[in-house]
Amino acid sequence: MNVEPTEEFQAIDARGRFDECAWRNICARIAVAASKDCRQFFDQYVKVFSAGVDAQLKSLPSEFHPAALKIAAQWDYAKTPNDIAKGISEHNRAVMERIRALGPSVSVDNYQSARTD
Repeated sequence: MNVEPTEEFQAIDARGRFDECAWRNICARIAVAASKDCRQFFDQYVKVFSAGVDAQLKSLPSEFHPAALKIAAQWDYAKTPNDIAKGISEHNRAVMERIRALGPSVSVDNYQSARTD
């Protein structure tokens, strides 16, 4: 996946300030591209998205990296394999909570897959 910075979305404005709105748009574009590449495999999405963000960070001064990464985390940015594993675990937990909220018509077996009764 290759998401190049475009004139349409520059994360640094004309005064040299970090443009959070533009960075959010960049993250959204990377997320869409990553989700298309990964066919709903969450761990692969996180890896591809995170690599895309890392590539974009190279065009930002390091002083803006903390703010940029905080925003990227909203799309499941992960820096390390442990972060990816933690994200997968949190994602799976959230999915299971949503399934349980559906009530007794949906049960969960030992392999953590859902089925309707």
